[in-house]
Amino acid sequence: MSFIGYTRRGIVPYIAQKWDRDWRMVILHHTWKPTVKDFEEKPDGVYWMKVIDRYHRMKGWRKIGYHFVVMPDGLIYVGRTLNETGAHTVGKNDTAIGVCLLGNFDEEEMPSEQYVTMKYLVCWLLNRFGLTPNDLFFHRDFAQKTCPGLKLQKSEIRKVIQLNTFEATKRFIEILLEVHGKNEKS
Repeated sequence: MSFIGYTRRGIVPYIAQKWDRDWRMVILHHTWKPTVKDFEEKPDGVYWMKVIDRYHRMKGWRKIGYHFVVMPDGLIYVGRTLNETGAHTVGKNDTAIGVCLLGNFDEEEMPSEQYVTMKYLVCWLLNRFGLTPNDLFFHRDFAQKTCPGLKLQKSEIRKVIQLNTFEATKRFIEILLEVHGKNEKS
């Protein structure tokens, strides 16, 4: 399996595609292991995607369980497509998009590039599927875990999403128009 890292701008055409799923929520996760420190020692998103994929396959899953993984450097990797059921939250996989942040946010601070990317990605997913910030959940809402880390508070993340929805939606449309215009000129 090959993985490609997308910038925020690069992921927009992917999200904008027609998808056949009825997504009702986004669930935020963290890896716990590997950590941000691990990534800093080996800043290779493809390597870490393969590590996560291998771990999920060892659990008996057919491939990585998350739809997206956001690396500390801000690159976004697609694990499962948005037409596939996830394997990230028991009882919610059919209706929830799984977004994972590489790092241990029980102990580490999220790097700013990762935070900004997470913010835009979640805003864009909620907007694309007609959801609101109240449709963003943490893994710990559904499992006896601290995921996505005790340093993150759902009310704060939801507030950030709410405050940035207009700007993020505007940017999403601008990027699509730029991409569409380039495709017409080709």
